[in-house]
This record gives sequence, C-alpha cells and structure tokens, in this order.
Amino acid sequence: MKQKNSSYAYLLISPALLLVVMVMAYPTLYSLYLGFTRTRRGVTTFIGFKNYQAIFASKDFMQSLQLTLIFVLLYVLLTVAFAFILALLFNRGVKWSAIYMTIIFLPWVLSEITSGVVWRWMFYRDYGILQNLIAPLFNNATVITTPAGAMGVVIAASVWRSTAFAMLLILAGLQTVPKEIYEAASIDGATGWQSFWQLTWPLVLPTTMVTIVFLTIQAVNNVGMFLSITNGGPGRATEVLSLHMYREAIEFFNFGYGAALSVILFLINLALAFIYIRSLQRESALAAA
Repeated sequence: MKQKNSSYAYLLISPALLLVVMVMAYPTLYSLYLGFTRTRRGVTTFIGFKNYQAIFASKDFMQSLQLTLIFVLLYVLLTVAFAFILALLFNRGVKWSAIYMTIIFLPWVLSEITSGVVWRWMFYRDYGILQNLIAPLFNNATVITTPAGAMGVVIAASVWRSTAFAMLLILAGLQTVPKEIYEAASIDGATGWQSFWQLTWPLVLPTTMVTIVFLTIQAVNNVGMFLSITNGGPGRATEVLSLHMYREAIEFFNFGYGAALSVILFLINLALAFIYIRSLQRESALAAA
C-alpha cells in the first residue's frame, strides 16, 4: 500500500518534473554540443576541442578568471564581515530594529540592473555624489574610469546589495545559540571577546560556511552589476568570467566559444554546489546533535 501511494505521488509530480527537465536539461545539453562547434555565416561545423584549446590559450580568459577570483574574494570577505557585525548587533537587541532592518533590506529588494545604474550615476564625473566626495583622495581623477576604481565600485555596490541577505542567514544561526551558554561563560569569568571566539564563532561557523559558499556561487555568476556599472571597462579591467562569456556569445555572436565558456562556468558552479550541499549536511548534523 505504501509503495502504491509512493508511485501515485511520483505520478502527480511527473508533469512538473518533466517540465523542469525540459527547461534545464535541453539548454545544458545543447550548450555542451555547441561547445564543440563553430558557426560561420549561419553554417555550424563540428571542430572538437578546439574551442577549449583556444580558451585555455587565451590571455583574455586568464585575465577574466583572475578578475573573477579577485572579485569573489573581496566581495565575499567584505559581505560576510559587514553581515556578521550587523547580525551581532541585531541579535543583542537594537532599539527601532524594525526600522533599521527595513532600511538595510532596501538594496536587496532592488534588481541588480537598477542598483548598478544608481551606483554608476553616483560616480559620474560632473554630478556624481560619491565621485565629488572622494575625488580629492584620488587626485580628482574619475574613479570609475580607472581599473582598480571600477572594480572597487562594482565590489562596493555588490556588497551594499547583498549584505542584508547574508546578515539574515547569520542572524538566524545566532538566534539558535542558547543564551544559557553565555550565562554560564559569564559566571566562569569569560570576557565578551572570549565568548565570541570560543562560543559564538564555533557554533555559527556552519551557518557562516553556508553563507560563504552561497555568496561565492552568486559572485561567480554575477553579470548584472558589471554590465550596468562598467560593461567590463575600462578596457577589459572588469570583464569577469561570466561577463566574458556573455560578451563572446551575445555581443560577438561567437556561440561555440561562448558555449564552451559556459561549460567551464557550469563545472565551477557544480563544484561550488557540491561544497554548498556538504556545508548544509554538516549544519544539519550539528543541529541534530
């Protein structure tokens, strides 16, 4: 009887499951196929691994991969740091916390493109608010027109937008820590700093790891911020791997090369997804214990 009910349940979800497979599996398999082809004047030719050979021999690919690593490292580090500080403040109780929480979550509500356009406006040379404020620190240069400045603006905008979501995840982890542990530590003479490193940090580490992996996946696939703020410029100074793939396939119509890049990006995401799932499993195991 139980097996019959199980089969009936699978039958009910089969239409939705089939739709998901069609929507996800077909583009994935077609991208794999395109990665082994070259299209010229509407004619598609099978060329084997030549696209992948060209990718790994390309300086543009290596540069985009390097820029991706820089962006991911700084973005994740700053987002988690700010999120952790805010989560600790809200966990201890802040007056008018509902108002502050609403303000903090406003950037997360906005789309990437909208947020990117706003940040680009703030760094226009003549009337950009932030540009006029920080220009004296950079010899009155237009920050967004320098390679380091452009990457810094994108990182700042991305951190500004994602901190609220990361804070929510870490705050949820902090609120699962029993207050009795801190009371016992206080009785034993532990300082606030000792309580943080010996109690808070180890207990919230699984949640923090999940947050880090989630933000890393998001950062690797970030296209909207780069498109709306710098469009990969100046030159190729902010052309990360995801944007490099987008430009090759959509702007330059190099579909085979772009599809091969998408396969490489897919493998990176697959590895990160595996780490994410393992982190979730560890967090569930610790919660069960």
